[in-house]
Amino acid sequence: MGAIDAAVAGRERELVGTLLEAVRIPSVSLTGEGIAEAVEFLTARMRRWGFAVEVFPTASQPIVYGEIGPADAPFTWLTYGHYDVYPADAKAEGWKTDPWQPVVDGDRIWGRGTGDNKGQHLALLSAIALWRELHGELPIRIKVILEGDEETGSRPLPGFVEAHRERLRADLCCYSDGPMFPNDQPVLLMGVRGVLGLEFAATGAKRNLHSGNFGGVAPNPTLDLIHLLAEMVDRDGRLLVPGAGHADVTVTPAEAAAVRALPLDREGVMASMGVAPAVPDAEFHERLMLRPAFNVSGLAAGYTGAGHKTIIFREALAKADIRLVGGQDPAQVLAAVRRFAAGRGYANIEIRELKATPASRTPLDDPFVPLVKAAVAKGFGREPLVVPSLGGTTPDWVFTKLLGIPSIVVPLAPYDENNHAPNESTKVSLFLAGVRTGMRLIEALGSRRA
Repeated sequence: MGAIDAAVAGRERELVGTLLEAVRIPSVSLTGEGIAEAVEFLTARMRRWGFAVEVFPTASQPIVYGEIGPADAPFTWLTYGHYDVYPADAKAEGWKTDPWQPVVDGDRIWGRGTGDNKGQHLALLSAIALWRELHGELPIRIKVILEGDEETGSRPLPGFVEAHRERLRADLCCYSDGPMFPNDQPVLLMGVRGVLGLEFAATGAKRNLHSGNFGGVAPNPTLDLIHLLAEMVDRDGRLLVPGAGHADVTVTPAEAAAVRALPLDREGVMASMGVAPAVPDAEFHERLMLRPAFNVSGLAAGYTGAGHKTIIFREALAKADIRLVGGQDPAQVLAAVRRFAAGRGYANIEIRELKATPASRTPLDDPFVPLVKAAVAKGFGREPLVVPSLGGTTPDWVFTKLLGIPSIVVPLAPYDENNHAPNESTKVSLFLAGVRTGMRLIEALGSRRA
């Protein structure tokens, strides 16, 4: 066992304890609950680890920023995470444990934020702290951004990056978010899909109407909303909106070859979802990484209580998200959706933007790929796959487009982490592998420019 592996194994209880302490803080950005406590926890812990820490207020939740290592180091690594978590309602959602009281059960750690994202950024921060404890001064400069608004769209982050562009200068951005592949297969994600959050509000009469008196002659907002949503997407899940849809995105030959080369663990996917994938195996990775996707995440219309009401309700509401790819611009996609609705006569449906994050991509042949790949292989004891894109969304574009630096995402959470869902979890083994990987990355980046 090497020095790094031995150090992580010897500190397992302390390392995991730090994560458990963080998960006990219900830092929900949507409500603001626990945010102040999470900021206090991070600043105190990072200062104890040797970081120079500042807290920047924003129009929403604060951004915690830290720096560590020699100011004149020949290499600078920028990393990122978010301390806010998705809401959790133990009773309504069917959690088997209290989401705010983490439970270690064998290799699993159950609790909100274990996978998304406290377990991931704390693994890298712990790696930095443990490296300094073992070796003294770091061989590189490290800059850390921890935001509190990722789950609500990261709206303050671009302004923070723009305002501190010079201070945030770095050679590489590498951070951890999202799930690994099935069977704990490590991956390097070379990009992310963007997201456009939408709200569709359909209105009709000025009041609810009796369907016997007005059925067939009065406008029906519920049916209008259903028809519009159905017209936007075909039965195979392809977005049909001109200027924003499946057919408007170009997949390059290199990208197509890269996703075709990725293995698909169909059984692992089915075990995680409980159902078979809705697309052919040959299209799975392309549809997940390189094509836009439309999802209806909520629908409120009419009466759904006991019995029956023969009412034409005066309004209906749907919430949806479009995962963006390639060069899709959220503002242009929103305009295309509005044109589509207006062109089909849905003047009674207002379409509102809830959040917008562009897609982001770093070339598959970026010079840092072999270095990061080797560090991950040593940390996990297993060769990682190089993947064109995460199916989900992070604010990766602020690093690649605003700062103009390469960005590589190394997930540390299991494929079935259940982020944004009941019974979120991570694995002790993956958390510790993340600590080892962070230390190996410091080792590799320090020797690269030494």
